[in-house]
Amino acid sequence: MISKISICNLALAQLGQSPISSLEQENEKARRLNLFYAPVRDEVLRTHNWAFAAVAEPLALLEEQANEQGRFVYKYPVEALFIRRVFDPNRSRLPFQEFFRPDLHSRVLVIPSQQAYGEYTRRITDENLFDAAFIKSFSLALACDLAVSLTADTQLAAQLLQKYTLSLEEARRSNASESFTPGNTPDAFTEVR
Repeated sequence: MISKISICNLALAQLGQSPISSLEQENEKARRLNLFYAPVRDEVLRTHNWAFAAVAEPLALLEEQANEQGRFVYKYPVEALFIRRVFDPNRSRLPFQEFFRPDLHSRVLVIPSQQAYGEYTRRITDENLFDAAFIKSFSLALACDLAVSLTADTQLAAQLLQKYTLSLEEARRSNASESFTPGNTPDAFTEVR
């Protein structure tokens, strides 16, 4: 069973640092890991269409734009980190624009279709859902971002960046066979969870 601590300790091992037992420890390692963990996780999730984080589902229509015929405003999915594509019921790709709506205090998608589906990468916070290739890439990215602040070794940071890049390329290759694309599934509107 993978956990936040085990991923953090993988990153620390890449840095030649001793492991921690808790993120609540009163030391610099735990403070830095708490600071970097979520942003680095989300960044690595956005870098690729990871099968375990891919979702395709109907988008929630908010309104038709009154001043422009054929433009519809949809709610930006709450869990979405990155909208990969938008498509219609016939699976044809649709153009879309993303905006922030101050009156709604949220992001929205403007799409020229009354029915639209979104394929996106969702934020995953349960480490047990991560696949092994993602865990390796994520821990290396975390180590890379922590290298200078914990070790003051810029050469180590550069080596970890190269190792992360190679790991991510390998993860993308292995994940490609699992990648979700609406056009190659029997039911294009099945949510992947």
